Amino acid sequence: MANIVIRIQSTGPTPAEARVRHGDEVTFTLDGVVSAEVKFPGATCLSNPGPFFLNNGSLAASNCENSVTLTCSVGNYPFEVILPDTKRGPGNQYETKKGGLDVTTDPPEDTKKK
Repeated sequence: MANIVIRIQSTGPTPAEARVRHGDEVTFTLDGVVSAEVKFPGATCLSNPGPFFLNNGSLAASNCENSVTLTCSVGNYPFEVILPDTKRGPGNQYETKKGGLDVTTDPPEDTKKK
């Protein structure tokens, strides 16, 4: 099983649409931002439904690792990244970026192919 790392940046999650397979590990990690909340507004394919609160208080708090369940349906699972350090508009409207996990049954790409 693969470990897919999704970096949370001020411009949004990278990659924005990660391809994952059943059993893969997905790690959300902060990259250049102080804190973030990751939540799935609808269904999730992860073993822990979240939301996930990340901050730079410690190495453990700046990362969140979950596995893609073996029983989730194939398809796209959109998520939102809320960046509380980036205000947008009046009041407490925080910057929100969108991403997704695309659960597929396709075999992993062969990185040794030329």
